[in-house]
Amino acid sequence: MNISISQSPPIRLNPRQIAHYVLNNNLPAYDSNFSLAVRITNQYGKLSKLIAHIIILAILYMTIFRILENQLWELTGLPNLAKTLLILLLSIFTTEYLGRLWSAPESCTNLSIEIDDIRENEADYYYRVNYLISFLGIIDLLVILSILHNIVGSDLNSWPNYVVVLGLFKLSRYIPGIEIVGAVVKKERQILMASLISLGLLVVILSTALYLAERNAQPEVFKNISAALWWGIVTMTTTGYGDITPITSTGRIVGGIAMLVGMAMLAIPAGILASGFAEEIRYREQINNWQIISNLELFKDLDSNCIADITRHLRSIVLPKNTVVFKKNSAPDAIYFIADGAVEVQIHPRPPSTITLQKGDVFGETGLLENRKRNATIKTIRATRLMALDLQDFHRLANDHASLKKKVEFINLSRKTT
Repeated sequence: MNISISQSPPIRLNPRQIAHYVLNNNLPAYDSNFSLAVRITNQYGKLSKLIAHIIILAILYMTIFRILENQLWELTGLPNLAKTLLILLLSIFTTEYLGRLWSAPESCTNLSIEIDDIRENEADYYYRVNYLISFLGIIDLLVILSILHNIVGSDLNSWPNYVVVLGLFKLSRYIPGIEIVGAVVKKERQILMASLISLGLLVVILSTALYLAERNAQPEVFKNISAALWWGIVTMTTTGYGDITPITSTGRIVGGIAMLVGMAMLAIPAGILASGFAEEIRYREQINNWQIISNLELFKDLDSNCIADITRHLRSIVLPKNTVVFKKNSAPDAIYFIADGAVEVQIHPRPPSTITLQKGDVFGETGLLENRKRNATIKTIRATRLMALDLQDFHRLANDHASLKKKVEFINLSRKTT
């Protein structure tokens, strides 16, 4: 017997909710409920992926067109097609912009409730203004205006035509790695800013010291402190162009100090970002685990402290396709939750139809609850990430949380009577 999220009828979303989901691949008011989020994904996930692929291709083509414009048309031999393609890009990005603006109120994390028209209009206005003044909202608008300038402008080399390159920032909506970079920098901004300010102060101090040491020996090179600042930036960032170098003994000592200090100071942001990445990935994995665990029937209605303890004791297991998780008649050692992927339950004799467990399902609980050997073989049918709760941890949690223990005892009793 397995415990999984029950199949429910399709969720009825209004057009604005659908627009928000297909453009953002999320619907915050429903994302906190894993089972609802899975059902929405099953209904609209393919459409969201199609829209994402269209926008990604448009962004890449737009950038290639701007950077390799002349070479592109020489290779393709279709110079007259340029304006037509620009109009197509303008249509895609304008539709996307208007869709995001219209559906912006759906970024609210609460389900809609009955409120009067005035309060509803105020809420809609707030979320739409928030999108308009956001970083990506401004980028969306600048890209549209730049493409429009490309179409109607006569000078193809004017700087507004190159603003479309900023559209690469739009990829952060579709490439998780870019979005994680932004999240880490935002979280660690105070420490990063402090280290950058410290580096800037040292650049000024050491550049001034080098100017005083070299101004008499190289008056043409070190005309003023501003010229020495270029040397300071190049040296302390370990770039080392070599266009400005000290020749006096004092100047070389200052230069050596600048190199060592520069390497030390640059190592600080690198360490901060590395630890920030690890923490952010761990945090997101815990949130994902929480969503899956809190919506499983076995743990449903448990308090947040109990679910938090369960999440902390989970260990992640990544298995390739066609890997046996455990065999029939093996000793029970853990309960397994499917975080991503799918597994097949192999029972002998085989049932009429194949039993497949998907993301969000749980297996291996029967042997653990009843303390008996496994009654089936479990095998992955594609690359799968599992979360395992070990036998000892499960019993320890059951002793610490009476609600969990009662839940387990009730499920075990119900199975014996069925």
